[in-house]
Amino acid sequence: MSPTPQQRRENPEPREARNPVPVAVIALVSAMLGWAAGYLMAAHPNADASLGDQRTALHAAPAVAATDSAPAPADGAALYATHCVACHQASGAGLPGVFPPLSGSEWVLGDEDTLLQILLHGVSGQISVAGTTYQGSMPAFGERFSDEEIAALATHLRASWGNTAAAVDAAAAARARASTAGRSTPWAGGEELTARAP
Repeated sequence: MSPTPQQRRENPEPREARNPVPVAVIALVSAMLGWAAGYLMAAHPNADASLGDQRTALHAAPAVAATDSAPAPADGAALYATHCVACHQASGAGLPGVFPPLSGSEWVLGDEDTLLQILLHGVSGQISVAGTTYQGSMPAFGERFSDEEIAALATHLRASWGNTAAAVDAAAAARARASTAGRSTPWAGGEELTARAP
């Protein structure tokens, strides 16, 4: 059956041509892979670091004199960034309905001993912050942090995100720790924190 005039007017169906990868591209990729393999074979990752170009030594902090045995002061901002920011966020605003804000929080700006108790023993249960009730659990830092670190973290919380409460010293943290030394469980929410003896 011969094609109709309409069929003769149509272009032929396209066919996929054989388009091999250009030789230049193959040569370039092969050269790069060969260089990478040679570099890895020539590198000595376990070699003595002192044999390098000493760039690390140029940027390293100056060595502390042997006679200077005073430890570096605790950094509340660094402690917050490491242990608290995942829940309370870098802005201190928390996550709505999940983690309470620290910015403007009555628990942060109020009685310093209450804040220290929260940091030392944690909280588990309902707690109201800025008129919103949260149900969750905050870990205790008393066993992990020294009095200086607890005080530095509390001071950071009380002086960040627009908070303007007074700083907390290590002596206050030590007193708070001693006053509840026998406690091994978190505070049962805001109700127990409020009802506890000052």
